[in-house]
Amino acid sequence: MTRRFKTHAFPTRLIALIATATALALLSVVLVARQAVREVDADAFAHQRAFVERAVQTEAERIPVEQRASTHWDDAVLRSRANDQDWMDDNLGLWMQEFYGHDRSYVLGPDDRPIYGAVEGRRLDPAIPIRLDGRLAELASRLRALIAETQAAEEDAAEAVAELSFGSTVLLEGQPVLVSITPIMPDSDGVTQAAGEEYLHVAVQYLDDTLARRIGEADSLRDAAFVREAPEGEAKLALHDAGGAPLVWFTWTPDQPGLRLVQTMKPVVTLFGLFCLGLFVALVVRLWFSARYLQRSEAEARYLASHDALAGLPNRMHFEERLAEALPAARAGGARMALISVDLDHFKKVNDTLGHAAGDELIRQVSSRMLAQVRRSDTVARLGGDEFGIILIGMAEGEALATFCAGLVHLLSLPYQLQAGLVQVSASIGVATAEEVGGGVEALQRAADAALYRAKLDGRSRFCIFTEAMDDGLRRRHAIERDLRLALAAGDQFDVHYQPILDRDGSLFAAEALLRWPGAPGGPVSPELFIGVAEESGMIEELGLWVLREACAFAQQMALPKISVNVSAVQLRSARFTADVLAVLQSTGLPPQRLELELTERCALDSGAATHRNLKDLRAAGVMIALDDFATGHSLLQYVRDFDIDVIKIDQSFVSRLGSVDGTDQVVRALVDLGHAMGLEIIAEGVETEAQREALIGIGCHIFQGYLLGRPLSREAFRGAGFPQAGERPA
Repeated sequence: MTRRFKTHAFPTRLIALIATATALALLSVVLVARQAVREVDADAFAHQRAFVERAVQTEAERIPVEQRASTHWDDAVLRSRANDQDWMDDNLGLWMQEFYGHDRSYVLGPDDRPIYGAVEGRRLDPAIPIRLDGRLAELASRLRALIAETQAAEEDAAEAVAELSFGSTVLLEGQPVLVSITPIMPDSDGVTQAAGEEYLHVAVQYLDDTLARRIGEADSLRDAAFVREAPEGEAKLALHDAGGAPLVWFTWTPDQPGLRLVQTMKPVVTLFGLFCLGLFVALVVRLWFSARYLQRSEAEARYLASHDALAGLPNRMHFEERLAEALPAARAGGARMALISVDLDHFKKVNDTLGHAAGDELIRQVSSRMLAQVRRSDTVARLGGDEFGIILIGMAEGEALATFCAGLVHLLSLPYQLQAGLVQVSASIGVATAEEVGGGVEALQRAADAALYRAKLDGRSRFCIFTEAMDDGLRRRHAIERDLRLALAAGDQFDVHYQPILDRDGSLFAAEALLRWPGAPGGPVSPELFIGVAEESGMIEELGLWVLREACAFAQQMALPKISVNVSAVQLRSARFTADVLAVLQSTGLPPQRLELELTERCALDSGAATHRNLKDLRAAGVMIALDDFATGHSLLQYVRDFDIDVIKIDQSFVSRLGSVDGTDQVVRALVDLGHAMGLEIIAEGVETEAQREALIGIGCHIFQGYLLGRPLSREAFRGAGFPQAGERPA
């Protein structure tokens, strides 16, 4: 009897012990969760408050920077002196309000009397004297005093005066506003500015609901507003006037993600916890080891995918991801950023003389030296071959940046002790800063490459920091963008040429539409150049639609079997692209089955939903999709699989090497066999000799495009060429 009692008592005591331990654990979890919720909510509020402080400060600092874009300018001085109201509208008043969102703009003469005014998008009548609010006049007087003090302290103070500004929060006609006043100064020695005779520019930004919403939307702040009376609670930030008195408060409803999550998940967590409690003990050990294994495997795979195995550094993909993260942060007022391109001088000579093993060892030692030179906040990557890249965070000032680059050039030029012997190489470095270069990641990379090119041009083993004057190509790009906009507006500078695509019998299989710009102001511009500019500047959709309309109309007039039109990855991302294409087909009467849209494999296509939807809808309508430059870009099969390709075009780089001993014939044969196996049409590009054509026929490719068969022709020349279509050629 006693033994039976003990046999049942032990499991009971064990169950009770487990139940007690579980209850205590659950209670601990509840208490910890409650504290965690409070801390999460507190952290969220601290984040929001820090964001608000930065955002308000950024707004105040933004205005004088925007002013100097137009006030530090010879024309601004001359036009202000001439009281040119229309010019001031276009550059100092209405334009600033439209472009930057300012609410009021004034230009003050040397006597601080307003000679120009624009309020809320409307110019004030210059015939009626403009009354300047006393608070604005007081700020102008303070700036005058600051200008006079600067001029007295420096012999040539023009540049220092141009950088001066005076701003404050004031109450203007009952409305709290941000005010910034800057002097209007020349930017060259061609215009003389007498001391004390400076004109002033006044910019006013209302502290209203519009600004509050803009600040709030940047961090999803709810109920963001500016109020005059001090509100209750902690979610507020006071803005003070020049005397330090609070003038207006920015308020918002603080986010409480912790509390919100608890309220949302409470029923589900309760039921799920009860269900999982019985499984927890049995599964915890297994899950723990499985999770650890998966963590290690995932970390290893992630590291291998984003790092260069030889150098042990991030690879190009990882580097570009970091650059895409750092650049917007720098643009938004964060830490300054510099991009550095590094190229080893005469690295190929080491490979050729000592072998690839020595070259690999040199790459590893270079990587180690570069890592030792940067900080934890910076990024060093091997971009390929002997190319390296560095992202410097918080070191974009001229002197510090130059010192760093000079030290890096010296460090990388020191001798390297390899197993094959002592070698010495140097490094050329190009630098571009986010502050000096506009545009996105590609523009910054181009600027760094331009600076690297100049460093090599100047003799190698040196660094060069990018300047606008250095890059003729960049200036050329800006000129092309300007002329391209004018050409699109004019509508008569472009032309479309057509290159025939023939089958093995010489019959016309299709024609490819090729855009030309013969009417460019500086003479014809290469399509590769101006089409790239159109893509970067957002004009490619309008330009591409014009080409599509011209090509479809020509194909219908000429009864072409098929017309091939190149499209950009930018166009494919547009939600209205399919509708535009179908509208063109309807207006020209061309059947969808006679239209072929060419994608270029060299340009990475966006695999997003919009691109897939457009291609799917177009193929459903009967339009064919071709992949140009096949096997020269990012992937041989990925695009064919992902984008439902109908036609592949073998690039001329393969065709031109047919008959050589480098294995090109076998590669082309493999591409043709692959295309046939996948049921694709195959076209060979760049066919220039009869031998190439015969070789392709032998391989199994029967459709050709190239100078042997016909160069790109104008509409009239193509019409007069009389290419026979299938069934027209005599037997």
